[in-house]
Amino acid sequence: MAGNIINLSDFMTFLLYDIITATPLFSHIDMNRVLVCSAYNKKVTGGGIFAKVVPMRFENGVPVKKFKNHWYAFPKIMNNGYEILYIVYFYIPRYFDLPAYEKLNVAFHELYHISPRFNGDVRRMGRYKFSHGYSKEHFNSQFKDELLHYYNRIKNMPLYTILEMNFAQISDHFETVYTRNMKVPRPKKIKDN
Repeated sequence: MAGNIINLSDFMTFLLYDIITATPLFSHIDMNRVLVCSAYNKKVTGGGIFAKVVPMRFENGVPVKKFKNHWYAFPKIMNNGYEILYIVYFYIPRYFDLPAYEKLNVAFHELYHISPRFNGDVRRMGRYKFSHGYSKEHFNSQFKDELLHYYNRIKNMPLYTILEMNFAQISDHFETVYTRNMKVPRPKKIKDN
């Protein structure tokens, strides 16, 4: 055992920051306004998601929305003096049990969901299936070259050593493993009309 501590949320924050810094496709993203958290899978096997982005604004970045005569807004979340526009959740242990390349693919996928206008809304890929457009494969093809370039860039860096580990290996290597946890924020009713 290495005798040290790792905060996996901080590790993922650093990884996303490094991806953004190295990848012009994501230059619109300000990591000061993105909060990285973890969530836990109830089942280790079977289908499920590895990560997700939660936008903190409605369509086109509007802060309030009317629905059935009520106005709603997301709660305001501050971190280090910045208002958070996006929360990225990585699921434990499912995400960390992926091979290194797939971990990066998921990270790129979640970053690509962030609107190019960085306004608290997601990137809208189509009128009806706005999240991924007509296919997830097409969605992932939008960043495949950048992903491969980044993967080749970090293969000999210390960052890659942790990416290669699965969750059990991380737990064995570090004395203490912890994460930032937060319940997924939901819009709240702010007034009636």
